[in-house]
Amino acid sequence: MKRIDVQNQPVLSPGRIFQIAVTGVKYRLFRAIVTVAVIVVAMAFLMNILTESLIKRAVADSVREQIEDLHRVDWWIARLSMPQSAQEILRRLAAEDGASADLNELSRVGGISLETIAGAQAAAAESIRYLDFFEQLNFGRRRVLVGPVEGVAIFDRLRDEAHWHTFQRALADMRTIRFPAPLEEFEAFLSTWPALETIIADVRSGQEHLIATIRAELGDRSVMDALKDADGAFGDRLRQAGFELSADDAAGLSRDVARLEQTLLIEATINHAGMRQAIAAERDVLPGDVTMQMIWRLLRNQDRAEWFLEVMRGHELETGGLTGAELQTIADQRQHARLLTIAEQQTLDASGGGLMGIGTRMTWLAMVSMLVCAVGIANAMLMSVTERFREIATLKCLGALDAFIMSVFLIEAGLLGLIGGLGGALAGLILATGRMAVTFRNLLWPAFPGQEILVAALISIGVGMLLAAISAVYPSFRAARLAPMEAMRIE
Repeated sequence: MKRIDVQNQPVLSPGRIFQIAVTGVKYRLFRAIVTVAVIVVAMAFLMNILTESLIKRAVADSVREQIEDLHRVDWWIARLSMPQSAQEILRRLAAEDGASADLNELSRVGGISLETIAGAQAAAAESIRYLDFFEQLNFGRRRVLVGPVEGVAIFDRLRDEAHWHTFQRALADMRTIRFPAPLEEFEAFLSTWPALETIIADVRSGQEHLIATIRAELGDRSVMDALKDADGAFGDRLRQAGFELSADDAAGLSRDVARLEQTLLIEATINHAGMRQAIAAERDVLPGDVTMQMIWRLLRNQDRAEWFLEVMRGHELETGGLTGAELQTIADQRQHARLLTIAEQQTLDASGGGLMGIGTRMTWLAMVSMLVCAVGIANAMLMSVTERFREIATLKCLGALDAFIMSVFLIEAGLLGLIGGLGGALAGLILATGRMAVTFRNLLWPAFPGQEILVAALISIGVGMLLAAISAVYPSFRAARLAPMEAMRIE
C-alpha cells in the first residue's frame, strides 16, 4: 500500500491575514460603506449625547461659581439682615472639607467647639439627603407622608411614634417612591436629630446677636452702604465679629457694591421721561416701547455709551463719574449675567445619573441605538458570508483553516468598526459642540472639558469596534464551519 505523508497545513502570519482582510473590504466596498454608515450613525448618537452631557456639566459648574459671585452682595446683605435658616446652616455644616471657612465661622458664631462641629458633619450630610428627598416630592405625596410640615420640621414630626407609623404605612403604599436609605437607618438618624438641632439653634442665636450688634453700630447707615468699605474698617469689624471674610473676598465685595450702585443709577434712567424720549428717538421706537434690555444693548457700544452719558448730563442726572468705557464694561457684564441665567436654566438636568452622567433616559436610548447598530452589523456580515460561499469553499480547498476564515471576518468587522467609530465620534463631536456653542456662546470655551471629551471619543471608537467584533462572531463562526463541498453547490 502506498504510504501517504500528511504534512502540517500552512499557517499564514497575522500580517498576511490582515492584508487579505483589507483586500476583502476593498472588493466589497459598497457593502462595507453601508456597514460603516450604520456604525457612524450609532456612534455619532452616542458621542453626541456624551459630549452634550460633559459640556453641560462643565458649564454648569462654571456658571454656578460665576452666579455665586454675582449674588455675593445680596448674600452678604441677607447675612447681615437676618439669621440663616436651619436648612442653610445644615448645608454649610455638611461641607466636605473639615477645615473649611464655613465650619470655622459656624464654630465661632455658635460658640461651639470645632470638634463638635466636625463631628456633626456626617449627620448634617445625612439630613440634607433626606430633606432633598422630601423637597422633590409633589405636594400631595409629601402631605400624605409627613402632613403639612416642611423642611427640618419634618424630622421633629417623625420623632413622634404615631406620625412615624403613619409615615411607614404611607411609604409602603407608594411603591413607585424609593426612599434614599433603609428606614432603620432613617430612624437611627431621627434619634440623633435633637443634638443636631441644638447646634443649629446655637448658631442661629449667635447670628442673631451678631446681626443686632452690627446693625446697632451702623445706625441709619444701610448695610449696602457699609459694604462699600468691606476692604476697610467695616470688613475688619465683620472679621472681629466672627464672620469669615478673606482679603480677596472683601476687595471683590467692595467692587461689586460700587458696580451695583452704578448699575442701579443707570437703570433708574428708564423712569425719567426725557431720557426715555431720547432713547426712543435714537432707537426709532415709541417711548412706551423702551425697555431696560434695549438700553443695555445700546450701551454695549462705547460711542453710544458716551452719547448716553451726555444725555444724562443734559438732563442734570447724576452719572456717578462714569466714563463711556466704564459704562460699556457694565453693559457687557449685564449681558454676561443674562447669559449666565439662561445657561443655568439650560443645565438644570446636568447632574443626572447613567453613563458618564448623561441621565438614565439617555443611557437607555444609547443602549437601544447600540442594539440597533449591532443588528445592522450582524446582518451586513451575514450577507457578506452568503455572498462569499464559493470564495470560502475555495480557500478551504486550498488548505485554509477554520481559524483563518474566522480571523479574516473578524478583522474585517474590526476595521469597519474602527472607521465607523472614528467617523461617528467626529460627527457627534461636531454636532454636539456646534449646538452647545449656539446655546452657551462665550461661556462654552472657558469651561470646555477637553480631556473628558477625548475620553468620550475613545469610548465611542472602542464601542464601535467592540460592537462590530461581537456582531461578526456568529457570521464568522458560520463561515468557518462551512463544508467546502456544501459551499460549492450553492449558487
